[in-house]
Amino acid sequence: MRGVISAIARDGSYGQIAADDGERYSYWSSQIRNGPVAIGDPVNFQMHEGQPVDIFNLAAALAADPPGTPPVPSGGPRAAAAAGQGRPRPAAGAQPRPAFAGQAQAWAAHFDAQAAQAGLPAGNYWVALFTSPQGRISRRQFWLHGVLPLIGIGILLKVAAYSVLFIAPTMVLLASFVIFLVLLWPQLCISYKRFQDVGYPGWYNLAWLLPMLGAQVLSVLGLYLDSLSSISLLETLELVLSSIAGLVALAALIFVYIRPGQEGANEYGPDPLAAA
Repeated sequence: MRGVISAIARDGSYGQIAADDGERYSYWSSQIRNGPVAIGDPVNFQMHEGQPVDIFNLAAALAADPPGTPPVPSGGPRAAAAAGQGRPRPAAGAQPRPAFAGQAQAWAAHFDAQAAQAGLPAGNYWVALFTSPQGRISRRQFWLHGVLPLIGIGILLKVAAYSVLFIAPTMVLLASFVIFLVLLWPQLCISYKRFQDVGYPGWYNLAWLLPMLGAQVLSVLGLYLDSLSSISLLETLELVLSSIAGLVALAALIFVYIRPGQEGANEYGPDPLAAA
């Protein structure tokens, strides 16, 4: 397969290839067989378990070999497996997955690759995380980078609203609804990518949205009704919709949010753990 180098980590340990099939694949630099590469270099490579291996820089090969020289052969991992050699191992000294704890350089490289996956320049990882539903994120990214910051922001916004509006309970509930809407898109973005990492279409995540949004709207409407019977009906409907949303969220927690993602690339993008 052929492609073009589209991104390279700051430490040069890995990067991404924009392949001719329209997909982006993360690769380890240890798999490059004929010297370093640069962004924009055309490459030829084999695929093994969703990742590029036996990568040859076509620009370097063309510069090194005179016209008419046969291309460098590459057997690829499948030939090695057929010979009983099993899965290829990384080169000596290569780290299969950079440790996240205490390694700022590995974090920065990982963030740049994630931003590149969303089509953003390096340094825009957090923007891509909360504004783009494209691509995939791991469980660690979902909980540590997505859920915890959103919970913290939600708490701060509610504390600020309650401090200002404590004498007006009606306005406090209305402010809670506004905060829910403000944080809705970032929540959808990280959930979309988590669903896609498991292999499900991201729009499956919307199953909880309609009942939850309906419950929020009914809660606000109840503030402006004077009829006790109407308020009681709205409260009943709100409880039913909230229960449905809660059950859907519980199912998503079990089958998506705490479940490992698919190994290797899938139709939604490269494996987020390929560079982690």
